[in-house]
Amino acid sequence: MSKSNYPRLTSKLLALSNSDDYEEAKHEWRITGRVWRLDGRKTYDNSNGVPTQVRHHPSNHPCKCLCGHPIVYHFEIENTLNGTQEIVGSTCIGNWMILRHMSEKLNIPKETITEEMIENWKQEAVQSLVKEAYWKTSKGKAFTFMFNKCKDLDLRINVRNTGKTYFDKTLQKFVNKTEIRKRSSGEYGIDNYEMASIVWRWNHPDNPKAQIRTTGYPNEKLFSDLSLFNMKISEHLEKIEKEDMEFNARLEVLQDATPKFSRALSESILQSKEDREFKRLCESKAIPYFDMSFASNDWEADFIKRMRLRITEGQAVSKKQSDVLVRIVNQRKEMATEKQINYLKTLGYKGDFALLTKNSASKEIDNMIKKKEKIQ
Repeated sequence: MSKSNYPRLTSKLLALSNSDDYEEAKHEWRITGRVWRLDGRKTYDNSNGVPTQVRHHPSNHPCKCLCGHPIVYHFEIENTLNGTQEIVGSTCIGNWMILRHMSEKLNIPKETITEEMIENWKQEAVQSLVKEAYWKTSKGKAFTFMFNKCKDLDLRINVRNTGKTYFDKTLQKFVNKTEIRKRSSGEYGIDNYEMASIVWRWNHPDNPKAQIRTTGYPNEKLFSDLSLFNMKISEHLEKIEKEDMEFNARLEVLQDATPKFSRALSESILQSKEDREFKRLCESKAIPYFDMSFASNDWEADFIKRMRLRITEGQAVSKKQSDVLVRIVNQRKEMATEKQINYLKTLGYKGDFALLTKNSASKEIDNMIKKKEKIQ
């Protein structure tokens, strides 16, 4: 109990008691076990979650302790001789009130109750009352809603690079090693603010100091961080979508680049007739979609393979490389040249010349030359 509040509390308790001696009067009081948390003008008690208006409480001071200081948590006490009900804050609950509660409500023999037991009750039972009250407020419900909405994203967004790399066998490349961020840095709400993981602070199984296991409800900093994270959820979802797109595009490209690796790809990717994620990745980088079918010769096939891997690794594409890609893509759309058609005729091509593009004509020429070389 605060020393500055003590005289004001004792004088008012004495005035409401039957005895004129405070040392006797204080033992007339006990806590009832009911507690409220102010939520605007409404509060919620911890008995069956029944809504109540604190302003209607017999004490007639809904926002203050009996001693006069403003409070958030309202603990009800009663005088067991005259039935008077009052409200005090958590710092003004006297040991004698707890002793009577433990003796009469919990059926613990008074002579066996020690100071240590009373202190433990304060830390556990009172904290439990505070916790129960918190989760029945709009703030508690808001935390539950936002946390369930954000928890999976948090574990992917609020991480830090360790400065180390490892070889990812699935992606067939070296990637940065990350771990959950346990401490915040920077200024709250500013671009340089790096938030500590919400899950780590709230209920991560590896965190012995997780707030769900200590206070049982989030502190103000955790609630503020969760609110900020929820406000930026669209940005976070966009970042995660980009990461997923790059991951899946990488798998699609590896399917072509490394035949043996294709066994490890998901069935959906193997059955895909087109690299859908790689196509989306190309669009996001303003690069025309291309795959191995665009190659009209061995050089182009090698170039396309290297470029597909390069793009999924997040490497920049030079202007020269981009121009070559555009040329390869465009030649697939352009009709075969007269020179190609005449050459195919000399090779004995029997297909429909009207359907040939530059790309397909080049492939046909290569195929027919290879066949003739095998025959010879």
